[in-house]
Amino acid sequence: MRCRRQREQHQGRRKAALARRSLALTLILGLGGCVQGGGLSPMGESLVTPWRASDTAARAEALPYASLAMTSEGNDALMVMAHRNGDNGRDTYWQAGDRATLHLRDGLPMTSAGFDATLLGQWREGTDAAGRYRLHAHWRDDDGAEHRATASVALECDAPGPVALPLTTLSLEPCTERLNWQTGEQTVNRLWRDPTSRRIWAGDITAWPDGQRLRWQVARPWWSDAEDIATAPPGP
Repeated sequence: MRCRRQREQHQGRRKAALARRSLALTLILGLGGCVQGGGLSPMGESLVTPWRASDTAARAEALPYASLAMTSEGNDALMVMAHRNGDNGRDTYWQAGDRATLHLRDGLPMTSAGFDATLLGQWREGTDAAGRYRLHAHWRDDDGAEHRATASVALECDAPGPVALPLTTLSLEPCTERLNWQTGEQTVNRLWRDPTSRRIWAGDITAWPDGQRLRWQVARPWWSDAEDIATAPPGP
């Protein structure tokens, strides 16, 4: 009975913590925090106010949560991390104020929702020593039709240089992906990564042939220095 009570108390504390986090994210995304009469509570006002700041960097500075500055389809947004899971937390899920969502795997777009067209899946495989691999894309267009395509990719990275991010400036490697799609199109993606940990800090990509451009920068990172040391790849 004592062990059962301890488990129940632990589960109760865990549920309470998750509930508090869920409430905070709900308030941040402008989905709640109201009091009778339609106004925001003091807590809701303090969390939602940063979204009214004049620019993305100001909003990111005001919020103590992992965040991305993202641009797509002519819209700018600050996206807040809502969830993280997978091996070593490799999968992260992000939401904007209008409920648009983005799923990153290893810092790269994997799926999306809430846009005119939807990324249903994108993944890389078969990386060799020369930085060549295949990229697979699965998407749904704005008419609801699904498509798949595969590209052969060549990756080249240059020497690190300073890159201005929303909340800091870092020395990052500029990398270029040159994609030759089986459909005949050729596209170019650009990524900026840490030269040691290989963490992706920014990207400017076309998710599929003739797709919309997706640009993002990490504003407030979701990983720790200890994680970078533990997961840094071997070699140059």
